[in-house]
This record gives sequence, C-alpha cells and structure tokens, in this order.
Amino acid sequence: MKILLVFPKLEHGVTTYRDRGTAFAKFFSNPYLSLAQVAACTPPGHEIRIIDENYEKIDFDEPWDLVGITSLTMLAPRAYKIADEFRARGVKVVLGGYHPTAMPEEAKQHADAVVIGEAEEVWPQVIKDAEKGKLKDFYRGPHVDMSKVPFPRRELMSFRPLTEGIQATRGCPNACEFCSTSVFLGRALRRRPIKQVVEELKQIPNKIIIFRDASLTLNPSYSMELFKAIKPLKKRWIANGNINLLGKNEKFLRAAREAGCISWFVGFESINPSSLKEAHKVSNKAEDYERAIKVVRKYGMGIVGGFIFGFDNDTPEIFDATLETVTGWDIDAAEFNILTPYPGTPIYYRYDEEGRILTKDWTKYTQAHVVYQPKNMTPKELLDGTKRVIRGFYSFEQMAKRMFGSLRVHKFAPYALSLPGINVAMWRYYKKEFFDADDREKIPPYS
Repeated sequence: MKILLVFPKLEHGVTTYRDRGTAFAKFFSNPYLSLAQVAACTPPGHEIRIIDENYEKIDFDEPWDLVGITSLTMLAPRAYKIADEFRARGVKVVLGGYHPTAMPEEAKQHADAVVIGEAEEVWPQVIKDAEKGKLKDFYRGPHVDMSKVPFPRRELMSFRPLTEGIQATRGCPNACEFCSTSVFLGRALRRRPIKQVVEELKQIPNKIIIFRDASLTLNPSYSMELFKAIKPLKKRWIANGNINLLGKNEKFLRAAREAGCISWFVGFESINPSSLKEAHKVSNKAEDYERAIKVVRKYGMGIVGGFIFGFDNDTPEIFDATLETVTGWDIDAAEFNILTPYPGTPIYYRYDEEGRILTKDWTKYTQAHVVYQPKNMTPKELLDGTKRVIRGFYSFEQMAKRMFGSLRVHKFAPYALSLPGINVAMWRYYKKEFFDADDREKIPPYS
C-alpha cells in the first residue's frame, strides 16, 4: 500500500515551537517524533511518506491507499478538514494522537478508524485490516513496552532542524490536573533500556539533542545511569526537569552537565502556592524557586521557565507579582500561557461539569485564548494580565539584561549566543498570538 502520514498545521496562526521565529525554529526547535515513530512500526513492503504541513503542502490528487493523521487539540479542525478531503476522494483515513484519544467519537465522524492511545503496537494491525478492506472503527493502543519501540524513521521528515529529538522514558506520575501527559501516556514511568538510547543517539548526526521525556528528573537513578552512558558521545542536550530535584541534588546536576546538558525547561507553573496545590503540582515549592535556579546556574546550565495563569486561586494580583518575581530571577527565557482545559484532562471534565467552558472551538485551545470562565477574575482580566506580563518580561531592557547575564554563565557558547535569537523569537510568537490576533471577539464574552 501507499501510505501517507500527516502532521497538520494550525490554520489561523503560529503555535508550535517550530514556528516561534526563524532562529528558534532552525537552531533549538522541539522535534515532533510521533509520525516518524509510527512509520518505523509499519510492516515492510509498503511505501510510506510523512508530510508536516508546517513545511510542505499536501497534494490531495496524489493517489494514496491509506492516510494517517495525528492531531493535537488545537490542530483538530484542520486534521478533520484534511481527513474529509481525502475521504471525499475515496481514500481511507485513520486519525490518532492526543485529541482523537480524548474525543474518539468526535474524531470518528471524520475518519474510517481512530487509534486511541499509543499507536506502536496496533499500527501493524491497522495496516493489515486496511489491506483487507476491513478497518475497525476504533483501535485501542496499550502503553507500549519501551524496550520494543523501534528507532523513529527520521529520514522521512521533510524538515531537519539542527536539533533532533529522542525519548528515553514515557509517562509521568505527577498527574497535574491541567496536563494531558499522564492521561495519554499513563502515570507509570516507563524506561527504555539505556543501551537502546545510546545506540539511537549514535545514529543521530545532530550534535544538539532535545529529550522529549516529560521529565528527566522523575527517576534520578535511571537518569544518572543514562548520563554516564551518553557522556562519551559528546552530545549537547536539553531536557525537561522538575525544579524540586534540580535545586537540591547537585550530584545529579554535575552528572548532567558532564554528560552534555546545556539547559532545562522547568514548569514552574505559578508563584502562588495555593495555585500549585490546586493544580496537584505537588513537587513544586514556590518559596524554593529562586534558590534552586541559582544552584542550576552554578553548574553552567540554562533554565527556560513555564508559567500558567488562570488557576481558580489566581486573582488579578498574580500578574504584577509574577512579573516582579520572575524578572528578578536569572533565567534565559520564559513561556507565559493561559490555563487551557484540554479535553481528556481532569480540569476539562471539572470545568465542563461546572458549565465554565466558554467555547469548544478547538482552534482556540492554544494557551493564548481564554476558553473558560475563570473563578476570581473576568476573562478579559486574565487575557490582559497575561499580555502585561509578556510585554514586561520581553521588553528590550529585560531581554538585554538576560542576554548579558547568560553570557557569563553558559559553558556552551553556541547556546549562549543563540539566546538573543530565542528571546526575540519568543517575543515574535507572543506578539502574533496575543497582540496581533483579530478573532478574540468570537469567544464569549468578547462578543
């Protein structure tokens, strides 16, 4: 069979890491592995191609026997349009990914089959059934044994950034209320055999790697063993980490740095302890953030922070307090997002039951729109407050301060030299998503 795998683009704007400005996209992008992973699980004897719509257009007139489309929530409307177009031409379509897993009945309206959960183990069966013309409505993919996951077929990707992604573990035991990771990938941390990770890294020519794990700090013993094994490869890498461990375990930090770590992405989420408790982010202690950052910086590694506004315990005072606090920290960059109740997460079901979901237009689920009714502020206060923090943090004065400060800390010169581009790219992204958007009036109560 001739098989096409598609990663859709967002129809109205920029949302993914790869789109956050030229410098960030081409140097430190966050490679998406799912379709390359699915391609690797395709039985031999089939022709297969991957198209990422962010870089390449789909030719709907080209003859395909089967089309597989992955979809995040914000990409679902575009995924459905692509699926409908192919089905109108008689092509069988399979939908999978986070959103179809959360909303399988909705997805089935646009597909011949829906893969719920992880695709690796069921994809070969999907192929067999498609060959026989007997696709089932739904395929439930189990949490795969990580020792049986083949290396992704990266050569099929149409765009190859300077960075490359890899995954050592799946799952997250933290189960934050707003996060879809533990819902989709489970709360048990599944670890790949370290020898497999090393062998895959050896096959990747890129010198800069991004670990696509939920966090490399969830099992310190495993990660320390991994660091020791990959050290001889002399790769440079970036990973997600929990600040509670990074700020306390200097042996871990030293091993990470010696193994090539150049930066950590840390989900601080909030400086409000009540909001952290509400979100079930039990590993974070807001009062320890600044001290922990200094410990990480001591070892010459960067930190990019992630923050979310709009928890039920947040009031309008959270914005100025956050800006004042974060601009006093020594971090490289930060993401500021509006709380978004993604389908499938506990917070989505809670808000839906409480009648607080304002729209189910999935294109608005980008973390840059207010799609629910906040508890202690109006939607406009939440949007305007988030914009105020972004404007303040990414002011010329603050960006210059961070850039000069980071040049004194980082041991890896290419990363330090890329920080101006990263900050400018982040500002360009936020300017487009928060300040240039012209469709906010379509979401109640902006009408």
